[in-house]
Amino acid sequence: MKVSLFALSLGLAASLAGTSALANTGTLNFEGKITSSTCPIQVVNPEDDTTGSQVKMGSIDAKRFTAPGQEYSGKSFALRIPDRAGCALTGTEAKVKFNGAADATGKFFAVTPTADGAKNVVIVLKDRTGASIDPGNDSAAYTLNATGRTDMVFNAYYRSTLATVEAGTASADIHFVVDIN
Repeated sequence: MKVSLFALSLGLAASLAGTSALANTGTLNFEGKITSSTCPIQVVNPEDDTTGSQVKMGSIDAKRFTAPGQEYSGKSFALRIPDRAGCALTGTEAKVKFNGAADATGKFFAVTPTADGAKNVVIVLKDRTGASIDPGNDSAAYTLNATGRTDMVFNAYYRSTLATVEAGTASADIHFVVDIN
């Protein structure tokens, strides 16, 4: 009996030793930031100062698109920081990063594919300089007002990817992150 227990223990020890010989080690790097405060940011329609999370692009006739790269139905929207001082923000400028499903080129935002969805069209976002903002990239810097609100104005357009755009729903969900420096 003692011999078989010893043999079993020896076999178990050998299998454990084999397991630990296969283990690997590595390093985890954690990155982050602790901020002193956050501030609610509103999506604003600059035309009538209404707030909400929906930018209404409106409708455009698919026949207006006759070549790739044409942009129509521009719609302005603003991301509003209500009060830099009231939010205890110490930075003086902000950049915005928009994230969402990118088109095949990675330069524009894909419209949500649905059965009745538009085809050969994307959404392009432009910052205050008129430059297009690629998904996941920062906008130009916006100077924050020392007191009172700051409206960071952007423009959204439909952009054709081919000469012929097929009619349908052309919507997208795009998230944003405001980084204050």
